[in-house]
Amino acid sequence: MAAVMVEHIDKFLIWLEVEKRYSPETLRGYGIDLNQFCQFLEAQDIECLNHPDQINRGVIRSFLGHLSGELVQQPRSVARKLAALKSLFKYLHREGIVSLNIASYVHTPKLPGVIPSYLSETQIVAVLDKLGESDSWMGKRDLAIVELFYSTGMRISELAGLSPNDLNPNKGTVTVLGKGSKQRVIPVGQYAWEAIEAYTSASKQKYGFRENNQPLFLGKNGTPLGPTGIRLRVRRAIKAIAEMKKMSPHVLRHTFATHLLNAGADLMALKDLLGHANLSTTQVYTHVQVDKMKKAFQMAHPRAGKK
Repeated sequence: MAAVMVEHIDKFLIWLEVEKRYSPETLRGYGIDLNQFCQFLEAQDIECLNHPDQINRGVIRSFLGHLSGELVQQPRSVARKLAALKSLFKYLHREGIVSLNIASYVHTPKLPGVIPSYLSETQIVAVLDKLGESDSWMGKRDLAIVELFYSTGMRISELAGLSPNDLNPNKGTVTVLGKGSKQRVIPVGQYAWEAIEAYTSASKQKYGFRENNQPLFLGKNGTPLGPTGIRLRVRRAIKAIAEMKKMSPHVLRHTFATHLLNAGADLMALKDLLGHANLSTTQVYTHVQVDKMKKAFQMAHPRAGKK
């Protein structure tokens, strides 16, 4: 593969890491999406790899068509890759490498409304009860992980980056480092605290004293448990009690948000808890409120048409 465009992408990813403080997971996703674009250029128009300024709307649209057609990728995946290209070309334009941010003129494909996958209250209790059956060190760790996800709604990158220093048992809060290196303080429920205390006690017995600035969650060899390991443990926990297409930690984040709204939480408060920059991102959860309103209407309105 020609080096010019690849070198620009490498510099762009470094810029995202250093200046924007993007998480390793986000950087990995950007890298995969942009590398796929380079592979497409190599097969279709190799000159563009050496001369990024020759890339026009037609080239980008052809790439999106390739994704949707030959690769049969879903609109959401196509939109994500286009967003990565728009960020890249914005950077290239600012650096003077291209004369125009051509990607900004390509419209994002219309996305279907998708209701996030989440567990019912009965299901999440079953997951936690099942995890609580284990008395092993790893069992206590996995219970603490799921309890913390469900209690706070934090992202997987935020949980993986926690250290004991981030926990404040006196105030009942945890401080996380979110997107763009923005800190936020989240309240933690009693059950999650109890699970964390049980895990940290078992961890000290197994590995001895550790500095408070060291990673909170450890793997079986005492090394930090990263996002991949956390994702695997959550998947196994959910799979043990529920058949779902999606079983990632994000399902627990959706579950946290859905259950809070079900209980009457304010949407603006939920936005702050989740660390969303815009309310429009949080509004994906309003399906809960709509469903509740429909049920209330059907039950109470004298002309709702109920039999």
